[in-house]
Amino acid sequence: MYGNFVFRDRKFISLESTVSTNNELKRMIRNSDSPVFAVVSAENQTGGRGRLGRSFFSPSGGLYFSVSLPLRGDENNIPFLTLLAGLAVSKAVQELTGAEIEIKWPNDIYLGGKKLGGILCELVNGKTLAAVVGIGINLSIKREEIPSELENIMTSFVSSGIIPPEKDILIEKIVEKLDTYVYTQKELYEVSEDVLNDIKERSFSIGKKVKYTLGETLWEGTVTDIKKSGAAEIALSDGTVREIFCGEITQ
Repeated sequence: MYGNFVFRDRKFISLESTVSTNNELKRMIRNSDSPVFAVVSAENQTGGRGRLGRSFFSPSGGLYFSVSLPLRGDENNIPFLTLLAGLAVSKAVQELTGAEIEIKWPNDIYLGGKKLGGILCELVNGKTLAAVVGIGINLSIKREEIPSELENIMTSFVSSGIIPPEKDILIEKIVEKLDTYVYTQKELYEVSEDVLNDIKERSFSIGKKVKYTLGETLWEGTVTDIKKSGAAEIALSDGTVREIFCGEITQ
């Protein structure tokens, strides 16, 4: 239980194709008088979106799903949800395949130095309040199916020589872990040291030199830490240290 929420009673909906699993779930939430605990998955998305409004390449051969997380409204650290989702994916994949998955701040999933997937979290304030977490993971996309402009930055289980886990099992394990972080451990109120350390140990970003853009301003520096607020700490080339919550990072 979480307030009046029985969070393990989830409805699972599988679609052949949709514009966006996030959009499907947001529509359900806005049309419902009660909290929606659901998971929507699709074989492919025709209009998948990433962070900052970018399109998300989501052909057949990937896992695309969204999970709704009803909220009470007094959670004080919702920005950390994206990293919690990344940790849930990392741990679930490692348990099922043995592969070591890294989390690139703030919302990318990496395998062997290349992007395996991404996460998009959105708040929905309808008749009830909820977060929608969209997750895309490249499972069986072959190396020759990856567009040439993405071949140096994108990967999949199959193109990395790893047998992908079954979709339903992977979804269930990710959702179970995410539910535990949000509802059992209440990490959106205060992030535990164990969870924070797990994220840091799996961080693709810590120690990397980056360029950070916010508006028209560009800084260069090194990611030195991930904070409990969900911010990335960057030591700039001029010696100053900044904590960033948004903007654009390139490595």
